[in-house]
Amino acid sequence: MNFGNEKALLVLIAVVPICAYLGYRVFRIMRNIMGFADKNTAKSVLTPADYRLVALKYVLLFAGMALLVIALARPQGKPIPFVNEASGIDIMIAMDVSSSMGAVDMQPNRMEVVKKGLHDFINSLAGDRVGMMTFAGVDFIQCPLTLDYETLNLIIDGLYPGMLSKDGTALDASIKSSVDRLQSKGGKSKILILITDGENTEGGDPISAARYAAEKGIRIYTVGVGTKEGGKIPEGRDAWGRIYYKIYKGSEVISKLDDSELRQIAGITGGKFYRITDSGAFRKIKDDTYLMEKNKNKKEQVKYEENYTVFLLWALIFFILYYILPVRADIFKIKSRKNSPIK
Repeated sequence: MNFGNEKALLVLIAVVPICAYLGYRVFRIMRNIMGFADKNTAKSVLTPADYRLVALKYVLLFAGMALLVIALARPQGKPIPFVNEASGIDIMIAMDVSSSMGAVDMQPNRMEVVKKGLHDFINSLAGDRVGMMTFAGVDFIQCPLTLDYETLNLIIDGLYPGMLSKDGTALDASIKSSVDRLQSKGGKSKILILITDGENTEGGDPISAARYAAEKGIRIYTVGVGTKEGGKIPEGRDAWGRIYYKIYKGSEVISKLDDSELRQIAGITGGKFYRITDSGAFRKIKDDTYLMEKNKNKKEQVKYEENYTVFLLWALIFFILYYILPVRADIFKIKSRKNSPIK
């Protein structure tokens, strides 16, 4: 027989001598009492006890204690094979916060659409650690891997385009920083969700960074934000409250989604590319990432039937019998007299 907690059986080493000692003490006490006076005096003064009933009570007590210990050891029955699909995923979100994320080709703008989708994504998780890296021309760890989804939602609320000290988009540096963070703190299954409009303006090589992530066994799910037509980038309001847009060399800047490198990054690491047109697209990301990562982590395992309830039930029955069983030698005679007809 297998036991789920074999160490509990060591308690039997203490139970056996304790019960033996108690039985011996009871025997000595009863013998001394009966030897205190002659038989006729003892019968009139002391309550007569049946030694067999006393012995039976202590056998029941000992058996109940032994069965209770066995129940604590969790005896197990036949094996039951099953597939463990626990995700155990550590998710790092690399979020582009450059000024181009304020483009208005999505309503009300790219950043707000992504923030709403991220809230839905975070609130759908259970038991997976999530962290957040923000990046533009530089990167910054906004939140280390955590299970505190409420705090992470507050951090997401505080994101806005152009919030970091240097504008622009450095994809390669953000990927490497996120991968290094996952490597040092991550669990068994690690993924990176890279959210950006894809315009790599800082001149690094995101493809080599993707290969670096692949070497570390980290998938990258890339999320392209924006449209092919693009949109203007608001920079503020004038004295009359009118919005004015970013201008470069005398013309308004139009930011367009560049997804060519994002598709390559996802393909190199075994991830997937998504194009965000509305916040609801994040539900698809969540379903796909879980499906791929859970399939990756599926393991066939064996568990056993738990049979402790039978032993626990019999232990309870023996304890009840121990407390209700009488020890008077004349108990049955008394009952028979009470039930006899009056002459």
